[in-house]
Amino acid sequence: MQPKRNLTRRGFVQGTLATGLASGGFLSTERALGFQSPNERPVFATIGLRNQGVTITNKSTKFADFAALADVDSKVLGTNVEKLEKRQGKKPDSYGDYRRVLDRKDIDAVMIAAPDHWHTKIAIEAMLAGKDVYCEKPLTLTIAEGKLIEQVVKKTGRTFQVGTMQRTESGQRFLQAIALVRAGRIGKVKKVTCGIGGFGPSP
Repeated sequence: MQPKRNLTRRGFVQGTLATGLASGGFLSTERALGFQSPNERPVFATIGLRNQGVTITNKSTKFADFAALADVDSKVLGTNVEKLEKRQGKKPDSYGDYRRVLDRKDIDAVMIAAPDHWHTKIAIEAMLAGKDVYCEKPLTLTIAEGKLIEQVVKKTGRTFQVGTMQRTESGQRFLQAIALVRAGRIGKVKKVTCGIGGFGPSP
């Protein structure tokens, strides 16, 4: 068994965000993800496999290897294990109890897409188990839960990211626009107008 890798913020956060930028031609995949070889690819697991859980897992196979999937629905779990095996060429382990994922020492990070009321509990337990965390919104249902997560992040030093629009959207249009501005492609910025609604063209 390989020793657990300590993912840097650059390796994990850019890994989850950079796929869209890479496909848009602004960065190469290798540069965007910060990984030099297959041996350095992080090992992930997904907890919760309905809708968004499947989406973020599929997109993340570009930069991570998935060792496990967890969901209480055995039918959903079985279907997605088969699909992921075809996608990455290796069958992930499957669990009905997410705690078995957290017990594994070979998993670097977990992606949480379970029902909303489970987010805080699983995220905290994952960090205490030494995992980095990507959690879908809503992160918490109360302010107190948010403060508790903040405390655990500081205590454990784990990398933590919340999935949200304009930060982790598949098209990465906001990040593409930022890259264009920072590269000086549109000249000096004098005014910014932003509208939300519908699906417009990419920058």
